[in-house]
Amino acid sequence: MIQTGIVAPDASRVKAAPILRLDAISKTFGTVAAVKSLSLSISRHEVVGLIGENGAGKSTLLKMLTGVHLPDQGRMELNGRAVAFRGPLDATAQGVGIVHQEQSLFTNLSVAENIVMGAVRAGSQAVRGGIYRWSTVRREASEVLARIGSDIPPDTPVSDLSFAERQMVEIARTIHLACQSAAAQGGAPLVILDEPTSVLEKAETEVLEAEIARLREIGSVIFVSHRLEEVLRICDRIVVMRHGELVADRPVAGVTEADLYRLMIGKDRHARIRDVAPAVTSRPVLSASGLGRPGHFRDVDLDLHAGRITAVVGTFGAGREALVRSLFGVEGHDRGRMILDGKPVTDWTPRKAIAAGLAYLPAERGVESAVGGLSAARNLTLVPHEAPWWLSPARRKALAGAWFERLDIRPRLPELPLERFSGGNQQKVVLAKWLARNPRVLLLDHPLRGLDPGAGAAVNACIRAACAEGAAVLLLADTLEEALDLGHEIVVMRDGGISARFDTATDDPTTLDLLEKMV
Repeated sequence: MIQTGIVAPDASRVKAAPILRLDAISKTFGTVAAVKSLSLSISRHEVVGLIGENGAGKSTLLKMLTGVHLPDQGRMELNGRAVAFRGPLDATAQGVGIVHQEQSLFTNLSVAENIVMGAVRAGSQAVRGGIYRWSTVRREASEVLARIGSDIPPDTPVSDLSFAERQMVEIARTIHLACQSAAAQGGAPLVILDEPTSVLEKAETEVLEAEIARLREIGSVIFVSHRLEEVLRICDRIVVMRHGELVADRPVAGVTEADLYRLMIGKDRHARIRDVAPAVTSRPVLSASGLGRPGHFRDVDLDLHAGRITAVVGTFGAGREALVRSLFGVEGHDRGRMILDGKPVTDWTPRKAIAAGLAYLPAERGVESAVGGLSAARNLTLVPHEAPWWLSPARRKALAGAWFERLDIRPRLPELPLERFSGGNQQKVVLAKWLARNPRVLLLDHPLRGLDPGAGAAVNACIRAACAEGAAVLLLADTLEEALDLGHEIVVMRDGGISARFDTATDDPTTLDLLEKMV
C-alpha cells in the first residue's frame, strides 16, 4: 500500500529525476479495475500526450495525479520525491495543476478572483494578514491572462463570459497556480490539460499551443485530447491507455493517426462513404422564418426536414449556439417566428418543446444536461420516455441496460453515480436520455465533444439511425470534417446571420469552401 506524506528527497537524485514517475500504480472501484499496475515516467521539458477510449482509465489516472483518488497500490514520485497526495490542495501545493474537462470556476466571482484564488498558499502577494490587496489581485491576473494571449478584463464576472472564454480563464488559473507552487517547492511544475481545446476556436488554440511550448521550458505537460492530429502536432511523446492499462508509449516521430486509432480501439478505422442526401419531399417539421435576437442572431430562415441532418458551422460568436437554444425555448427571440408542422408557435418553452417531440443536447453537459448525485440510470430516464410517465425500478434498469449496450457505455453499471463515469461516457448517457424518446427533432450542440474516435463513431451511428427513423436533426459540429461527414445540408453562420448554404445532394463542399464563408 502507498504511504501518506512526502518523503525527503536525496539532492543528487532530484537533479536528475524525471518530473513524474509512476511505478505499478493501481486503482479499483468495487469490482471494476480502473487502472491496472501502470508505470510511466515523464521527463522535465516534455509534453506527453495521453489518449485512449472513453472508459480506458484516463480520468482515474488524472484523479490520482491530482489528489482526488489515492492509488490502492504502487508508488508515485514528483520531482524526485515519493508522494501520496491527501487531496487536491496537496497536489496543487506540490506544483501539479489541471485544467479539467468540466469547468470548475466560481461564476459569481470575477476573473481575477478565480485566477488568484488558491495561489496564496503558493507564494502569491495578493493577500497580507488575511486581507486581499485588490490592486495586486488584478495585476497578477492581468499578467497571467496576457501570458496566454487573452484580453479578457480581469474585473469581468465569470458569469458574463462565454464557454470558450471561461476555458481560457481555467487555463490561466491552472498555469498560475502550478508555476507558483512549483517555485515555492523548488521543483518544476506539471500541468495537466484535459481536453483544453474542445471549446476553443482556431486562434485561441494557436495561443494555447504557444503557451504549452513555453511551459515545456520550465516544466512538463500532460496533454489529453481525442483530436489525434492535435496530439501529434503538440506532443513529444504519446502514451495510450486501453482497459486500464498502458498499451503503448511512442515518440511522435513516425506515428500516424491510423496507428494511434488502432492502438486505442484495437482495430483499424474503416473509411465511410457519405450518405446520399435524401430529397426534400414534405413540409419541414420545424422552421425559423426571419428569426432574430439582437446581439445574438438575425434574419435566420431555416427548415428542418424529417430524415435530414442540417449541420450548422461558424466561428465563435456566429450565433449558432444561441439559435439552437431559441429553437428549444431555453432563450427567446424578439423577431420573426417559429413554425411547427406548418403552424406558428407562441410562448415557446422547453416543456412545450419536449411535449412536441423536440430534444436538445446542450454543450455544457455538466451544467445543463445532467443531475449530480443521481445514478447514470436515473439521469438517462429523467425525461419521460413512455406512458405512464413513471418508471418502475425494473423498467428503468432494463431501459438503461439496453442503451448502455447500444452506445457501449463503460463500465456496464448504470446504477453507479454519473460522476463516476468518464466525461465521454457521461456524454453518451445524456444523449441516450433523448434518443430513447424517439424524438421528431434532435437539436445537438457539439455532441462529440469529449468523445474518443471510437465513441464518436458509435454516437454518429445513433444520430444517423435516428435520422433514418424520421427525425429532423440540427447539428452544431465540433469540426468542419464532422459537418461534411454527417450533414445532408450545411449552413454557414457568420456575425449572427446565415452566409451560405450547401446541399450535399447537389453541391460538393470542401473544408476550404466552408472556411471561406465563415471568415
